[in-house]
This record gives sequence, C-alpha cells and structure tokens, in this order.
Amino acid sequence: MTLSFGERAFARSPIATALQRAPLRAVALLGLVALAYHYSLSTLVRGLSLQTPLAYLGLVPAIALVLAWVRLGREPAPRAIHDRQLDYIVGFGFVASALGLLVLLPATLDTRFWLYRIDLLSLPLFVAGIVAMLWGVRRLWAVKVPVLFLLLAWPLPYLPLVSDWTDAFTGATAAVLAFLSSFVPLAQPAPGDGLVFYIGEGPRAFAVSVGSACAGVNSVVGFVLIGTALAYVVRGPAVRRAAWLAAGLTIVWLLNIGRIEAIFAVGALLGRQAALDVLHPGAGLIMFNLGVIGMLAVVPWFGLRFASFPTVTAAAVLRTPSPVRRGSVALVTAGCLAVALGVVNTGLGRYEEIATPLGEARRLEPFDIREAQVPGWTSGFMARNDGARQFFGERATWDRLQYVPGQGATLSTSVPLYVDVIGTDDPGALAAYGVEDCYAFHGYQIESVASIDIGAGIDAQVIDYHNRKIGADWSAIWWEWPYQKNGRTWYERIVVFIASGPSARYAGTPPIQLTSQSERFAGTDRFLAAVAREMVQSQLLVRS
Repeated sequence: MTLSFGERAFARSPIATALQRAPLRAVALLGLVALAYHYSLSTLVRGLSLQTPLAYLGLVPAIALVLAWVRLGREPAPRAIHDRQLDYIVGFGFVASALGLLVLLPATLDTRFWLYRIDLLSLPLFVAGIVAMLWGVRRLWAVKVPVLFLLLAWPLPYLPLVSDWTDAFTGATAAVLAFLSSFVPLAQPAPGDGLVFYIGEGPRAFAVSVGSACAGVNSVVGFVLIGTALAYVVRGPAVRRAAWLAAGLTIVWLLNIGRIEAIFAVGALLGRQAALDVLHPGAGLIMFNLGVIGMLAVVPWFGLRFASFPTVTAAAVLRTPSPVRRGSVALVTAGCLAVALGVVNTGLGRYEEIATPLGEARRLEPFDIREAQVPGWTSGFMARNDGARQFFGERATWDRLQYVPGQGATLSTSVPLYVDVIGTDDPGALAAYGVEDCYAFHGYQIESVASIDIGAGIDAQVIDYHNRKIGADWSAIWWEWPYQKNGRTWYERIVVFIASGPSARYAGTPPIQLTSQSERFAGTDRFLAAVAREMVQSQLLVRS
C-alpha cells in the first residue's frame, strides 16, 4: 500500500509524531473514568475544601493513579500473548456489576443510596473492567493494588471508626489546648465546656469551638491514606513502617495544635475575621502538607527505603507495550459503556444527602422564620450566626428565632422553642455537616433517632441527645428545604429544638405514630413532629 504525498507529509509532521508518542490508551482510560463518574468525582473534589473528618478522601483517586504509575514502572514488559475472550468476559463482568449497583440500588435505597455512597463503591469495579478490556487481564492483575486502593474513597467503612474514637481525639486536643492556655494565655477554655475557647476581652471577644475537624481528625485520616499508599512503595520491616506511620500521625496532630494556637494568636491580635475568615480556611492544608513532606524526608531515619524501579518517565511507563495490540474495538466498547454510566451518574444528584426529594423541592418557597408558623404562637428574631460561612459556604446564612406559645394556642408547651434556619447554595456542605454527626462529634450522647413524614413528602429526622458535661437534655426535629432562587437551587436546613423536653408540659399534641428509641423522649418527639407539620403546612406554596 502506497501513501500519497499528503499522507507521507502528515506521517512526518510533529502532530503525527506526538500522537505516536502519546500514551493514548492511558489517556483514554482517564477520560472514560472521568466521563462515567464525573458527578461522583466532583463531590470528592468538592469535599477537599470542607472541614470534615473524611475531607481528604478526595485524594484517593490521585494517589491510586500514582501507585499505578509506580507499579507499572517496576513491571516487566508483558509477553505478546493474550486471551481476548477472557479479557472481555472479565471486563464486561466488572463493568456490569458497577452499572448494576448504580441502576438497581437507588430504587431500593432511595436517599440512603447517597448516604452509603454506593457510587464510590462501584468505581473500582468500573476501572477494573476497563483495564481488562483495554490491556488484558494480566495487566489488570499487575495493577490490582492501585485499583483496590480506590475502595478507600468509599466513606461508609470509616463512619463507625470516626464516630467511636473522634470524641476521645477531640477531647485530647482540647485538653492539650487548655493546658497550653495556662502558659500561653491566647485563649481561655469556657467553663463547663472544654471544647469552647474565648479569645479577647470586652466587645472584641469571641468564641471558637474545637470540633472534630478542627481537632485534626481530617488530617489524621488524610495521613492514614497517604501512609497506606507509602507502605506499598516503601521497603523495610513491618515494625519500622508501623513506627514511621505512628510518628507521622503524632507529628500531624501536633502541627494541627500549632495551627489552632496560631488561630488563637491572630484572633487575639487582629480579631475574629482575620483568624477565622483569613487564616483558618487554608492553615489546615498548609500544616498537613508540611507534615507529609517532613515525614517523607525522614523515611531513611527509620531504616526504610523507597522501592527501586527503573528510571523511566511517566509517558514511557504509560506507553509500555500492551499484549493487546488492537484496542480500537475495546475503546469503542468501553466508550459506549462509559457514556451509559455517565448518564446514570449525572442523575445521582437527586439522591444527595438531603431529606427532601429534589423533585418535590421545586414547588417550595424560602422558609420565612420571621413570621409565626404555628397558630397562636409568637416569634422573635434572636441572632444571625456568622459562623455559617465557615462551614456552609461564602453565601451561607444562619438565623435563629425563638417561638413562644400564646395563651390561646391549642398546641402549646411550658418551655420555648428555638428554630435555626441555615441557607446555602452548596448541598455538599449540608451533607458534610449533618445534625446527628454534629452532636455525636461534640461528645453528646444520642438517646433516640427517628424519621417521620411532616407533609408535602418531606421526611424529617427527630433526634434526642444528652449533654453529659452539663447534664442537659435536648430534642430537635430537622429537615431540608430546597427551593429555586434566581434560576438556581438553594438549600435550607430547618432545625426546631427544645431544651429539657422530658420535664416539660405539652398540650394539644395530636395522635402521631412515631416510635422513639427512648421512652422518656416520646412525648417531646410527638410534640416536635406536630409543630413541624404546622410549620410546613403554613409555608407550602399554594398552586392554582
């Protein structure tokens, strides 16, 4: 076959040379994964900016990519033999499993699908299937550890661990800060609550709460991820590797204490805005990176060494000859499968962790807390919490109102109600800072959790907890309230809460089927459900 003059010229052109040298199949793999899981991966990236214990899970895909590069750099060139039938059987099996999880389980789990993040559980299955189709089963077996590493992005296995030991971890951090305050009086612990510190005096004084993320839990989890990856590329006795990991965790924690002390110092010298709005958002990431870089530098001090592999560029590693010589059919097949999963992945936003289905949300208006929502009750605006931006985004708001029943109110209680309304355009922030998780992270004992329909298809959560430090009982009912604003969706979280519920008196509570896990809170829970239904009823948009 002879080439024309134009074809010969193109074959010698820089473009053709670049195409021949480019690792096209590896680039295609990254593109297919990005296409199929674009929404899921965007939530992981978005989570990196949140102050949550699992924020650094967004690093997992990047770490897995680096591990794959390291592994391929040490892998000898595969022999030019393969069984394409087996490759397709294995590849289709993995991809079909991923597609099945994304298509079948949402109908069964509903909003719990996003709570359990089944989409991230399916990610390594899809990657394994595409690798098998593009490179063959033998190459998949070579990169099995990097593919399995993607499972660490799945947040569900971490939740029991986080909830069990985060209280002790946060308490230890607060105890160290309180100890340091006696030598460096930048902030003073609040009486009766060891997690709150007061900075400054007089009108400029403000409080800082040391939550689980601020205590360094997220940095510790992030270092565990990186340490796990390094265990794959570092050589040496297991005891020494464990010692290196333990030292790294300690250093990261101490650096975080230094970060909090720096926030205290800036707050005392320059005020709240400089401490919480300027220094606080980026200081944690800076300290974490310093800790990681420092621990990488001291690897030889522990008698460890990085695994040696041939010096080779990333492009050369990705261009290692594949036993699968003709990949065009596999690429087309994988592309079609990626498009199918991408369509499904786009629709997962409706399952994001908010209690109200987004389809119902489109017919709601913003929740107006400045008007009494319960017949016969009066309300008064109490305050706006400036801390909303720190947790829920730059445009977030956090308002608090007090409700008091009048003498003629049919539904009444002997103690006042409080209503918090948090508004944001970032649903991921609401998902990250859940009400139940917030109480658990601050060391409160959860007594009861239940769900109830409060009208208009809105599923509210009822929670009762006991503050062991001051011996107080609190009960709350909360739900999410999405609505349209200026052509985009905004989200509100409404939290109605009451103090000393078991000892309060209630009147006019209608019969409500609600099963409380703690009998002494049963009356309070039914009363809160009745109040929530009145509020929702008064706020529904009347349609003609």
